[in-house]
Amino acid sequence: MAHGTGRMPADLLSDLTPAQVEGVTHFGGPLLVLAGAGSGKTRVITRRVAWLLQQGVPSRSILAITFTNKAAGEMRQRVEALVPGCSVWICTFHSFGARLLRIYADRLQLDRNFTIFDQDDRKKVLKDAVEAGLEYESKFTPDQIGGAISKAKNQLITPSQYAAKSHDFFAETVARVYPVYERKLRAANAVDFDDLLLIPALALRNNPELRSELDARFRFLVIDEYQDTNTAQYEVARRLSVDHPNIFVVGDPDQSIYGWRGADLRNILDFERDFPNAKVIALEKNYRSTKAILHAASALIDHNRERKKKSLVTDNPEGKPVRVVQYNDGLEEADQTAVAIRSAVRAGDRKYRDFAVFLRTNALSRTLESKFISYGVPYQVVRGLAFYERKENKDILAYLRLISNPQDDVAFLRIVNEPARGIGKVSLEHLRKHAEPRSLSLLQAAGEVNKIPQIKGKAATGLIQFAATIASLRTMNDHAPDEIVREVLDRTGYRDMLRQSADEADHERLENIEELITAAGQFAREDSSATLTDFLASVALSSDVDGWNENQDCVSVMTLHSAKGLEFPVVHILAVEQGMLPHIRSLEREQDVEEERRLCFVGMTRAKEELVLSHTRCREFAGQTRYCIASDFIRELPPEVESIDHSFAGSGQAAARYWRGDDNEWMEPGHVAPRKVRVDEQGFAVGMIVNHGQYGNGKITQLSGVGPFRKLRVMFARGGEKVFAGSNIKLTVVHDD
Repeated sequence: MAHGTGRMPADLLSDLTPAQVEGVTHFGGPLLVLAGAGSGKTRVITRRVAWLLQQGVPSRSILAITFTNKAAGEMRQRVEALVPGCSVWICTFHSFGARLLRIYADRLQLDRNFTIFDQDDRKKVLKDAVEAGLEYESKFTPDQIGGAISKAKNQLITPSQYAAKSHDFFAETVARVYPVYERKLRAANAVDFDDLLLIPALALRNNPELRSELDARFRFLVIDEYQDTNTAQYEVARRLSVDHPNIFVVGDPDQSIYGWRGADLRNILDFERDFPNAKVIALEKNYRSTKAILHAASALIDHNRERKKKSLVTDNPEGKPVRVVQYNDGLEEADQTAVAIRSAVRAGDRKYRDFAVFLRTNALSRTLESKFISYGVPYQVVRGLAFYERKENKDILAYLRLISNPQDDVAFLRIVNEPARGIGKVSLEHLRKHAEPRSLSLLQAAGEVNKIPQIKGKAATGLIQFAATIASLRTMNDHAPDEIVREVLDRTGYRDMLRQSADEADHERLENIEELITAAGQFAREDSSATLTDFLASVALSSDVDGWNENQDCVSVMTLHSAKGLEFPVVHILAVEQGMLPHIRSLEREQDVEEERRLCFVGMTRAKEELVLSHTRCREFAGQTRYCIASDFIRELPPEVESIDHSFAGSGQAAARYWRGDDNEWMEPGHVAPRKVRVDEQGFAVGMIVNHGQYGNGKITQLSGVGPFRKLRVMFARGGEKVFAGSNIKLTVVHDD
């Protein structure tokens, strides 16, 4: 095996920068690649994998891990194009965990046909676990308890360890439910999403033989998005790099945006502490964005303290100034965003797919969607598993799950009466009472319904026929996934139920399940050895961006978190307001505000040519109208950013004010001098951003009276609306809006 850079084909290294070449051709030992936004990290990762293969490293000795199925698929395609016929494991952490659990199921006390429960299934099990684990009615919701269990699993805390650390009523409640929840999962031969990390991480920690075996197999480890790893993922990475510490991690502390779900920024910041011999390479050349966009994003992120300082540079042109637009309200913001996009497309300057609209939360999309519809602007909302979450598809997937795993009681209960078989709740309760003390699954109990005298007539016949149908379908378990889907539709009567319906909506549902056959067929064609269990795992492990069609000519609407790793010529970020971005939950802790700033930075650096950030004076949200304050992040942007105030003109007027940061003044169309705003005796005016020692920043919404009768009304992001009275009000001006 060659150990140097050797003489490489020109097409593998010739188009890389010196820093990229250094990363690609690094052979042994730990390496941290600090990859700035748009700096070509995917190219470095895929070229490195190809370079290792060309150095003689066996494909089975390389493991490459990234964070989404979409990214993993793109990486596989790129590596295959460079080294045809290779079979390197390129996957997400969760799919790697699922694969390990299948392969080593016998060592981990699992049946290899286990089901991966989605969020809905998990909630059902949690609800049952809460009822079974508590003698009293809990004041905490299953979601709250489930969130605590999920956090514990990602921190590798087992039920017994959690119980030992429970020091308040909530933790004690969780400690009672956690072990019951785990027992119910195992009884169903199921795991949840967190188990795909927890079980492998604990196995690598506690089973030296397995750890050594896997470390020896995966001698070269490549991890993308290392800044977003949590405790369990970190443990997996560390345990696979003990005997052969050839760990190559790529990441950017400035793009760590998943702290809310357990990601630990210290994992990348402390990489050199964990691996004292580590080499560090910085990729600082940006290939994506214009100078104007890059400068604005860099100015914003410079306000963060927890980061590794780097300077992003680009050879791209200066481009148009980044724009900040203020509107009267959310309706106007959505309206003008839709109009701007439609106008650019009609002028022939853009295609709809050139545009993306980013939101801090999906709840903001309703108004935007209605405006897109009214203006005839095609769009797609990236919301992850929308296709697989449709009722009809979930029903068919439940059939597939029960075929693969007959212990899956959640799947059984979903489909035992779909189509209707005359099996009511009372009969199902009798079935459950028969099954539980005998440690039977509900499907097994259905097969011996003749032993349950309380179930008779149509219900008994329906259960017997259902059990027989599943038993018949289980004989096809080793057939291609799409073939099994077709048989399920035919043998269960599900297709006929929809086909014979007079409801037009059922005909659309029929089209959806036919498309499910297509999805299963495409999956099988990509891997001829793929099994039904593999297909079900791929569905369970789908992420937000997996449902996004980049080739469809429509505007992409998604959350800022979903936008990670993507790029668009034009990006609009809506509702850049205090309490929204940064989110209101983050305002109490500076480290949370820093994560929100990183999230905004990620959104900004998705833009290639044009970037627009917008905010409003008021917004209807969550059932109420709220006065809005421009985000602090807007005031952290550099002077050359151009701001446009559409709210000044009023509804239906064309005029707008322009803020030229380099001139430090508001300008109006047709005017040279800045607009004069009437102020009160202390210099306050409606619209000003002020600061209060207790409530933080707020916007003045109303002024009245003078002297001791003077009143000033302020809307604070943290404290809501407050009224101050008197001649000397203790507020300081932050920004004259």
